[in-house]
Amino acid sequence: MNTQPQALRYNSALLPETDMTLSTPRRFLLLFVLALAMAATRVSHFGTSELLPDASLAVFLLGGMLLGGWQYFAILFAAAFGADVLSAQTAEEAGWCLTPAYWGLLPTYAVLWLAGRKLGKYDNPSFVRDAGVSVAAISLAFVISNATWFAFSNTLGGMSAADYALAVAKYFPPYLGSAMLYLAPTWLGWKLTRMASENKTASN
Repeated sequence: MNTQPQALRYNSALLPETDMTLSTPRRFLLLFVLALAMAATRVSHFGTSELLPDASLAVFLLGGMLLGGWQYFAILFAAAFGADVLSAQTAEEAGWCLTPAYWGLLPTYAVLWLAGRKLGKYDNPSFVRDAGVSVAAISLAFVISNATWFAFSNTLGGMSAADYALAVAKYFPPYLGSAMLYLAPTWLGWKLTRMASENKTASN
């Protein structure tokens, strides 16, 4: 009887070691790669269309799936905050976003992290399930982020909630699309890795 936890079986298919047995250097290497991907693209949140879309949404979902622990969430959020503070020195839009509403990013990213942890419990990739969880989490993150901006930014000049909702709705497709740009190839890599692993097992 196989008593190995399902989450460990999943992670072993994607990484050489599970997050629970991963050596400290490997664990921090993965954390570094995620933080670097976020930092390298986060500036495009305040930049131009010539830059890659912000990978932050995908990073927090993947971080929850591959790292899991909340201490890693805290490190990645601190990296995001540091990148935004640095951007604020040169980009007026970044400084404009550093209002009390900024802390709405904590629950925004936490939703993605929890979704990643849920996906990390599954042994095999399933397009419908994985896409459904990801889209639902990104959609909720969009609502939380914009709701906290409406409530706490003090920048909207008395705009009604209905008018605000209509104004920001047009930003949801690129919000979702930017995350899927990174999540889709990652999912495909997971699928191909599982297929290769199963074929290798079957041939032995």
